[in-house]
Amino acid sequence: MIKCGRVALVAIAGVLAVPCAQAQGGFFVGAQAGRATLSDTGFRDDSSSTQSIGAGYRWQAGASPVLIGVEAGYGRLGEIGESYALSGYSERREFEADYGYVGANARFQFGADSRWFAIARLGYMGYDQEFRYRVEAPGLSEEGRFSDDGGGAYFGLGLGVDVTRTFNVNAMVNGYAYSSIYRDGDRYRFDDDVSTARTVTLGAELRF
Repeated sequence: MIKCGRVALVAIAGVLAVPCAQAQGGFFVGAQAGRATLSDTGFRDDSSSTQSIGAGYRWQAGASPVLIGVEAGYGRLGEIGESYALSGYSERREFEADYGYVGANARFQFGADSRWFAIARLGYMGYDQEFRYRVEAPGLSEEGRFSDDGGGAYFGLGLGVDVTRTFNVNAMVNGYAYSSIYRDGDRYRFDDDVSTARTVTLGAELRF
């Protein structure tokens, strides 16, 4: 088993060491998965899983190993939740969100024959977020939910490597904006102040 694993690693390393032809423009589809960290949520643990899918088209910028293009897609933030109880009082809070995006991206290949590249993205995100809570106490039981939708900017930077002429894997760091949550007396509300979220993801992309 160990010998087979070493052989596989050597084979992968050999593939990545072979020069790759300069990437050409065209359509692409991709998927990302990783972790998201939100600011100003009021939760003790403000991180969750995240996934997104997207597609777009890139054009070659002249004779240079640079591609520029457009993208659009959908993403989802997994549920963030916490519970606590004290002297007969208990509370459960949950938050989740999904979003769509449209924007521009650019791919910068590290040399005409290099398999490695950097990628940058910037655009508009429209989101829908929901907050739920439930409170239990002697003589009291209350629950509620409220949602908010809006829009803001997103941006991202990453590194990738072409496994074949049409398939690559990549790592991305992305930033997003959303409405923060605050407690107004005994009620939770979304604030107009902008908070930020950061995602760190691994992904794959297919070009055709």
